[in-house]
Amino acid sequence: MRQIMIVAVAALAAAVLACAGAIAFIKLNPGESHDAGNVAQTHSSAPAAPSGTPAQKQAPAPRPTVTVTEPRTVQPEPQTPDYGDADGNFLSMIAADGIKAPDDWAIEAGNATCGEDYDSAYRYLTDGGIYDYHVQTFLDDWTITHGGC
Repeated sequence: MRQIMIVAVAALAAAVLACAGAIAFIKLNPGESHDAGNVAQTHSSAPAAPSGTPAQKQAPAPRPTVTVTEPRTVQPEPQTPDYGDADGNFLSMIAADGIKAPDDWAIEAGNATCGEDYDSAYRYLTDGGIYDYHVQTFLDDWTITHGGC
């Protein structure tokens, strides 16, 4: 009976050791990162290099670089004013006649000079940058497209 008891205890101890070994194997799976593995890599049981030769150092594993990209600011395109048909036709006509002026100024100048005498309109338009030989064309184009003042 004593021999049976010793064999049973030995079998139970072997089973416990086998389970503990299986659990240790699962916990220390090489596919995962563990601190014990990192410590084992950094501490070596090998003897130190002789003092006459320089010790070779292993280069540390490269660390990932994090790049922060600032969000791009997109400037909205300025909206062009929505001119009425008469104003749009007027701007097309003066452009076709070779008169170059900013659209908003041309509309403002057309309104300001409409109904004015030629000398006042001439001064207003030439002060604004219109060539003197374009003044009458400018006034005519305004009158044609707007049906007068």
